[in-house]
Amino acid sequence: MKPSKVAALPERVVVLHDFSEALGGASYLVQVLIGELRRRGIATTFIAGDSGVCFDRSDVEFLPLHGKALLERSTLSALTCGLYNRRAYAQTRDWIARNDTPGTVYHLHGWSKILTPAIFAALRHVSDRLILHGHDYFNGCPNGAFFDYPRERDCTLTPLGTACLQSRCDKASHAQKLWRVGREVLRRGLQHGGTKAARLLMIHPGQEAQFRLSGWRADRLRAVRNPVSPLSTDRIPAEANCGIVFIGRISAEKGADLAARAAQKAGLPITFVGDGSEVEVVRKCNPAAIFVGRQDRAGVARALSSARVAVMPSRWSEPFGLVALEAVASGVPVIVSDRALVAQEIAQAGFGLAIDTADLDAFAGALTALHRNDRVVEAISRAGQAGFRSLCNSEETWADAVVSQYRQVLTEAGTNQCA
Repeated sequence: MKPSKVAALPERVVVLHDFSEALGGASYLVQVLIGELRRRGIATTFIAGDSGVCFDRSDVEFLPLHGKALLERSTLSALTCGLYNRRAYAQTRDWIARNDTPGTVYHLHGWSKILTPAIFAALRHVSDRLILHGHDYFNGCPNGAFFDYPRERDCTLTPLGTACLQSRCDKASHAQKLWRVGREVLRRGLQHGGTKAARLLMIHPGQEAQFRLSGWRADRLRAVRNPVSPLSTDRIPAEANCGIVFIGRISAEKGADLAARAAQKAGLPITFVGDGSEVEVVRKCNPAAIFVGRQDRAGVARALSSARVAVMPSRWSEPFGLVALEAVASGVPVIVSDRALVAQEIAQAGFGLAIDTADLDAFAGALTALHRNDRVVEAISRAGQAGFRSLCNSEETWADAVVSQYRQVLTEAGTNQCA
């Protein structure tokens, strides 16, 4: 039977994440959430895997665990500490032992880079008040993406099933795949089977099939679309601009090389905003491309302000596509991979094009078509700026939805204790 009443606001929310600064989409949203919680007067503790040198909020209890990301460690250290971060376990467990109350909610955003499966051991006894966030698929799939990297195709195998264990799907090597399998086995063992958290918040309803394949029950899955804020308060007149912008991690799975090749094929300028492991590879694909590195929001806005079109040509099924919707909200049309979960919604709303971006002829042709038709580009620009909110939340409504889940979880936890 469903609870008959909804609990009051949490006494405290403990936010947990690998990183304490906004290095990407998930870590940016962590900062947004912390700000919105404090704006609502909810006491907040932030447990971050890194050293926290850039975190300076005095209104938040902050516990940095002083860990290093796996890519910053030696191979041996990454293999061992990447399985089980003892410091993350011990310090989080100790904080819970000293401070936990029945009105405290725990919200784990990302653990795969620093916190490791050890964090689930620390949270084991508060799992009825634990919320996970589906920014990726590491709470189910060993490689975190439901994607076969060598074959560049989506994966529909049951995680940890026989076919999964035999699949050579990792981006680096089969040895790394087996290590990731071991980590997922450990995570599930430390979390009562891996699906015992009170909630898993999906960032798009299209993720449900993958999480159900991982063993998650439908009643523990909730879709809360990410918040999007325009990068420009005024509409960017894309119809007067020329050129392409790619924003995000410069990597194979993000399709940065596809964007570079398509731009070169179309004879159009392209600017890459971000960094990543494939910068030199992409540079070789298109020597004329401009690379401005990672930028703050003001820097991203500057790059976007002169663009005719933004591209998101990811090879994998991008769960949301924050950068695409930020461009749309600012008035810049987008071309997105038809594999992205939001792709058809963008196309149907008239905010851009959803195509097979791995087909370079089609990709280049779409770029050329948008550069030839000012009227169409202006119509797309105006439609996106006016209607983007139909595909996402504002920061306020997103936080309202998340807090609503906190309240429901507390109600259910209290009902179970009384049963």
